[in-house]
Amino acid sequence: MSDIDDLRLFCRVIEAGSLRAAAADLGMDPSNVTRRLVALEQRLGAKLVNRSRVRSTATDVGQSYYERLKHLLVQLDELEDDVGGAAVEPRGQLRVAAPGVFGARHVTPWLHELQLQWPRLDVNVVLSDEPVDLIELRIDIAIRIGSLKDSSLTVSRLGMMHTAIVAAPSYLARAGTPQTPDDLANHQHVIHSNSLQSEEFDLRGPKHKVVKVHCHSRFRASSILGVLHAVTAGAGFNAGPLWLYADAIDRGELRHILPEWRPPNGFVHALTVPGRHRPAKIRAALELFRARVPQLPGIVKPS
Repeated sequence: MSDIDDLRLFCRVIEAGSLRAAAADLGMDPSNVTRRLVALEQRLGAKLVNRSRVRSTATDVGQSYYERLKHLLVQLDELEDDVGGAAVEPRGQLRVAAPGVFGARHVTPWLHELQLQWPRLDVNVVLSDEPVDLIELRIDIAIRIGSLKDSSLTVSRLGMMHTAIVAAPSYLARAGTPQTPDDLANHQHVIHSNSLQSEEFDLRGPKHKVVKVHCHSRFRASSILGVLHAVTAGAGFNAGPLWLYADAIDRGELRHILPEWRPPNGFVHALTVPGRHRPAKIRAALELFRARVPQLPGIVKPS
């Protein structure tokens, strides 16, 4: 191992939360991880990690060292990519984070398409409905849906999502079909239990009229796939993205209710770590996402 490898190893221990987890991630023997970490601490003359059999945490000086070091390693990776020719040909490992269903359904086949075009490209997709730390996990591109919190990341808007209120025919047969937005308050709703959805939202209708809807929910799911299955099973209404529901609507498994009234539109974004040097693998993936996202049902190019 070189000194750079020792630094990467230290960062992985902090990110994984234990020596054993870091060793498993890297395919190393835990004793070797411990030995290299001790050697790094001796070389620096400072204790970096508090170690136990269950968990490893950074000391105060170790945390400060980690925060500064991870930024330097990102810059080093960019420099090595440029020098090695990755600035011209997409190659090496491309790490992309995406929401679970959107990533599995769309992002992964798109990236396989990119890999077929560039055989020297390795792909690693991280599927998570929760935002991930791009620097900590060494993510090249993160796809995120909905509003974004302020951050220092570079943001590329890929598409604007149209939304719809949907329900299963079985639910409508049992509970009736709403004729106006006000009727929705008397029905059951399925809600994605994170910051993307709440029990109150606005509907925009004819002549730019806006109606505030208060929905009652007895069914929540932490995954949008769980919401889809619950709504399809007849648990209630959901106001969600058309890209998710278009196929089920076409098959007759769901019905688009009050189509002249729309919940707020959302956006699909690509996030990257700022930097002057952007390897060809990132440029190629962003170009592909910009082309493919607006081709999905209910998504248009951003204005």
